[in-house]
Amino acid sequence: MVTGDFAILVAAALAGRSCAHAAWHGGVNARAWALMSVAAYVWAAGMAVWTYFGLANDHVYPFPSLADALFLAYSVPAAVALFSFKRPGGTTRVGLARTVLDAAVIAGSVLVISWYTALGPAFSAEGDLLTRLTSMGYPVVDMVITSLVLVLGMRRQPGERLPWLCFGGGLLVLTITDSIYVRLTFEGVTGVTGSPLALGWIGAFLLIALAPLLPYAENPRPDRKAFALALELLPYVPILVAVMMIAQEHVSEMSAFLLTVARTTVACILVRQVLIIIENLTLTTGLEQEVAARTAELEGLGAIVNSSTDAILSTTPEGVITSWNPGAERQYGYSAEEAIGRDARFLLPPGSTDGDDEVVEQLLESGEATSFETEHLAKDGALIPVSVTVSPIRKDGNLRGIAVISRDITLRRAAEQELKAAREAALESSRLKSEFLATMSHEIRTPMNGVVGLTALLLETPLDHTQKQYAQGVKGAGEALLSLINDILDFSKLEAGKVDLDIRAFDPRVLVEEVAGLLTEPAQAKNLELIAYCEPDVPARLHGDSGRIRQILLNLASNAVKFTGAGEVSIRVTTETPDANPGATAMVCFEVRDTGIGIDPAHHARLFESFSQADASTTRRYGGTGLGLAICSRLTEAMGGEIGLNSAPGDGSTFWFRIPVPVALPSTDPVPAAGFLTGLRVLVVDDNATNRLVLESQLRGWKLQPEAVPDARAALARAHEAAADGVPFHLAVLDLCMPDTDGLELARELKADAALADIELIMLTSTMQVNAAEIADAGVREWLMKPVRSSEFYNRLIRLMSTSEHHAPAPLVVGRSSEADSSFESYGSSPESSPESSHETSADSSPVSSLRGASRGRILVVEDNDVNQLVARATVTKFGYAVDVVADGAEAVAATASTRYAAVLMDCHMPVMDGFEATRVIRRRDDGASHLPIIAMTAGALDGDRERCLAAGMDDYLSKPVDAAELEAALARWVPEQDTERSGPPEPVALQWEEAPQHESLQHEAPQLLAVTGGGAPALDADRLAMLRGLGPEDGLGLLPATTEAFRKDVPARLAALREAVTDGGGLALAQAAHALKGAAANIGATAVASLCGELEVLGRSGMLDGGPQLVSRLEAALVRVDFELDLALEVAQ
Repeated sequence: MVTGDFAILVAAALAGRSCAHAAWHGGVNARAWALMSVAAYVWAAGMAVWTYFGLANDHVYPFPSLADALFLAYSVPAAVALFSFKRPGGTTRVGLARTVLDAAVIAGSVLVISWYTALGPAFSAEGDLLTRLTSMGYPVVDMVITSLVLVLGMRRQPGERLPWLCFGGGLLVLTITDSIYVRLTFEGVTGVTGSPLALGWIGAFLLIALAPLLPYAENPRPDRKAFALALELLPYVPILVAVMMIAQEHVSEMSAFLLTVARTTVACILVRQVLIIIENLTLTTGLEQEVAARTAELEGLGAIVNSSTDAILSTTPEGVITSWNPGAERQYGYSAEEAIGRDARFLLPPGSTDGDDEVVEQLLESGEATSFETEHLAKDGALIPVSVTVSPIRKDGNLRGIAVISRDITLRRAAEQELKAAREAALESSRLKSEFLATMSHEIRTPMNGVVGLTALLLETPLDHTQKQYAQGVKGAGEALLSLINDILDFSKLEAGKVDLDIRAFDPRVLVEEVAGLLTEPAQAKNLELIAYCEPDVPARLHGDSGRIRQILLNLASNAVKFTGAGEVSIRVTTETPDANPGATAMVCFEVRDTGIGIDPAHHARLFESFSQADASTTRRYGGTGLGLAICSRLTEAMGGEIGLNSAPGDGSTFWFRIPVPVALPSTDPVPAAGFLTGLRVLVVDDNATNRLVLESQLRGWKLQPEAVPDARAALARAHEAAADGVPFHLAVLDLCMPDTDGLELARELKADAALADIELIMLTSTMQVNAAEIADAGVREWLMKPVRSSEFYNRLIRLMSTSEHHAPAPLVVGRSSEADSSFESYGSSPESSPESSHETSADSSPVSSLRGASRGRILVVEDNDVNQLVARATVTKFGYAVDVVADGAEAVAATASTRYAAVLMDCHMPVMDGFEATRVIRRRDDGASHLPIIAMTAGALDGDRERCLAAGMDDYLSKPVDAAELEAALARWVPEQDTERSGPPEPVALQWEEAPQHESLQHEAPQLLAVTGGGAPALDADRLAMLRGLGPEDGLGLLPATTEAFRKDVPARLAALREAVTDGGGLALAQAAHALKGAAANIGATAVASLCGELEVLGRSGMLDGGPQLVSRLEAALVRVDFELDLALEVAQ
């Protein structure tokens, strides 16, 4: 019993502590929990007295005692607490009557139960008055508490039902336990706290302690249906019990049958009532949720309306104001009392009602919201410009009113006026600035072009050393000033948004190599290693503004050279989307890395701002306007990309820009690496790690097997190891300038060693001070200037290995033309031969096998230019084909009708009949017959040229000047082995590979050319001249004299045609004449002349001949220099 006493005492104390804690935290029910805490502590005090009596009197408890008084006293604060809990508001009269009726039914039911269980026996018991009153007090208190719990619990809101179920359940268990205790006391049972009845008190107070831990929410979520149903049905329990007790008492004398029927009937009534309750509960639950949602929505909308700075009001369909928010009070100055009930038109200034009436009528007709701007009249008489939105208010599909939102736009109107004025001022300023810059640039550029041009001509005349220095200084200063003017003009255009992108296909490798070529001279002057490299996975052709990309890259790279005192500058192109197919967009990254002074990270952001450099000392030391990087940034953004840098002082800098560029269709099918190069072992020797990586990557891309070492000693050791292992190197790529042992000394050592002498050598150098004879004496047969162009490097590898005595390809069996006895001079000396005579010409009497083993056959060359005829004939003959030449499309149609050709090389732009029409005629005539491959050769490089050729029926496309390797690859693609019979029955002969005649490239004499021309860039392409000297007779001159003679004979007529077209304004004639001269110039290597002709051709096709005379004058000056250098090239070669 002691344990039971203490357990009940602790449970009561916990209930008091829990209720007090809930009261301390406040809330809507804080007062109720405080009272309930008092009630629990009063009951606990009574339990403490009870426990004391038990301990003091050996568990003999007096009755009545102080403990009983406290047990009964707890009911007063408990009853007040029950009334203090928050109750739902908005009760109607019907609802109030239902509550009173429910209370009466429940109270009566509880009274009946209490009379039969405790109150009746207590009332009838004998004893003194105090004992009897105390005995009756317990059931009366229990009856009151029970009735209050059941009545109040039936009306709990969703979200309050679970806490109330817990709290009310505890009180009900407490009252029931008290009633049982009283009944047991009358029956003489003592020590009940030590019996299972103690669990009732303990459980009751634990439930009461738990209830505050389930908080009452201000906006509760709907509870589960089970809790609501439990609260609704709980009050019916005492009713059912009371009915059953009365029935048992008064019908005990009835028959068992009637008693059963009565009980069944009562049960059915109760079940029916339960179903009604469930149905009502389902309806009320949905309604409660909908009401709660709508209430929350309305409260939210009300908060928005009241907090809005806009004026929000509503009117009847007739325009009478029905609501007026605080924003409307602030905007118009009228209070809600002043505005509501008035016609909304009182806000309109006099004479402006018509327009607003039309808007309202339109709203009533369409039923859709509309917005407009107007003016409203405030209370103080001020006119307020407002933006008004009106929308209909509907109920059950009928228009019930109009909602109006009005916003004061006074500030916006003022800002618009200011912006308009500022824009007009800015446009006028921009126009004036553009006019000023255009005028000043013209006025400055005209004399500056004269200064630079005349200085360039002066440098070509004999000058002593001092004069030459002065002239070079003037030329450099003039070019710097022109560059400054161009920067300012570019930036002005970018600021004005007038830069249009010229989107066309381009080769990123060529672009990068061109940029590196422009910086070769300043890099060599500072002894810098200049490296240009395009990763193999970058698409071969892209579609973008190559001119702008070149401008950005050149700016970044020239800055790198300028700010780098020693080390290297590398230009690298990579892609983040290596698998992009034609038509898709590739993200291409251009990167310029240097080992220069570096830049503090604090200055990175401002570098791309206008007229900004890292600091003032940079401008004083290195010069510059600070516009270059700003222009690069603007151009990158215009192309949809981004630009940035990584740098720190002393660590060099890496500038990069990344742009999305569509992948273009390749101009021709990729040229595969020469078969005999595949698998060759290459030793790369270079002290620069970046150079080694670039060379290794290039060589692997061509299917060679490179190994790289950093110096001569390591190279010799690795070469000896490879020879001893039986896997010797076939080729070594040597850097000329290396510390300790340079490339020349290494070459001599390799050639002096019998075990290594068979290794072919190619030398790379970054200095112009090269002695060709010394290089040749060291056993080096090919050398190249850095930065090395990949195509040039590849061609030199082919030439070197194809003529090697030790590593030549295997012998091939090819056919010999029946006209093979004809000498090269038979066609080389007669550029003006007729078509008939040209048909009788043949291949060279000393045929040379193609590097890729292409089949022999007869090829028809259709070309109107004598120089181009000469080059094409010799080039194709060298590949082992017989060649016929005709001068226009009509002759080509006739020739293909009478002779069976393996393929046709067709120029596109010719007199009489052009290549497009000739191809269409041939295709119509040969419809259904065997297909004749026609390969276009054109100087046009515009977008769409390739598609136009293919649409005309041509099979392939080559752009002039035609690269020999590309031409050979195209013939190999279209002339299969079985076409050896096309030109007549040849006799097979076995041709052994013989070493080709070794001619020094004109590039080897580049220092001599530069010395004569005053140091400017040569007007002729050295590699092109070397190729011409390698074709035809093996006399050291090759085709160079014949092509020179043909070119010189062709130029006067072409120039005359150009002058006439410019004078007469004939755009088509100008384009045709420029196109013809462009092809001839490109074939002889006159790249500057070809470029000027290209500009004239574009000018002619556009029909806008402004600037034509100036271009022709520049062309004439360029031709004078070409003529001079051709004489020099012939003299040097002899």
